Amino acid sequence: MEFLIKLVIFACLFCIGWYFGRRAEHKHLQELLTAEATLSHIRLGSRRFETRQQPGQLVTASVVISHDYFKWVWSQIHNFFGGRLTTYESLLDRARREAIVRLKQQAQKMGASEILALRLVTTEIGEQGGMVEVLAYGTAIISSQPNQSAAWPPIP
Repeated sequence: MEFLIKLVIFACLFCIGWYFGRRAEHKHLQELLTAEATLSHIRLGSRRFETRQQPGQLVTASVVISHDYFKWVWSQIHNFFGGRLTTYESLLDRARREAIVRLKQQAQKMGASEILALRLVTTEIGEQGGMVEVLAYGTAIISSQPNQSAAWPPIP
């Protein structure tokens, strides 16, 4: 009987964690979509030695995201049997997107029209790999004209 009570409590907490985790993840994804649409005028480039005539400045942004209890349990089950860990894939996707949004927000405050040499660095944090940090950095190109980014690509 005592085992059954513990099992019911575990199942209830598991379901609550799943519900609130999914809800928080869905809300975060909606916020990312809105922010990405707002900042879509800032171009990103990942080529290493690209240059511009306008001045540039280093911009950095980082984010740390943790998974919920449901994802942790589900990933442990997947890890035991093998296969893709889709729960971590969504966690990494959200972290990368959030880091890029923060990078673009910083560049926008400087008046930049684009970010060159974009790099992303991912680090696992915690003993059981429950959190990931994504560091995004690049060179923000400061626009010489206020609305230069609106007319991209340049019209000959």
